[in-house]
Amino acid sequence: MVIGYNFFLRRISTMLDSKEKLTVGTMAEKLNLRQNEFRDLLSIMERKGDLEQIKEEVAMCGGKCSGCSDLCTGTKTFLSLASMRSYRLTEKGRSACGRVS
Repeated sequence: MVIGYNFFLRRISTMLDSKEKLTVGTMAEKLNLRQNEFRDLLSIMERKGDLEQIKEEVAMCGGKCSGCSDLCTGTKTFLSLASMRSYRLTEKGRSACGRVS
């Protein structure tokens, strides 16, 4: 388990450091895992303290985009809040990967 765990931790670390907006499905596919397997792996990494989940409330606009920005051409009319989750590597996880923040 340790060898496989460290392999996946390094791969996930690389994806998170890429700053790409990746979905659970996309990341699971890149790791050749099913989504439920990938979610289980994220949970294990979070419990071990290698990953940290970040929850945010994001305003959804009335335009065609998924959120307002200065470049938005939508109506910028607030419609609702959406809950968004993301992950980041902790210092412990970074150390396990041999990466320096």
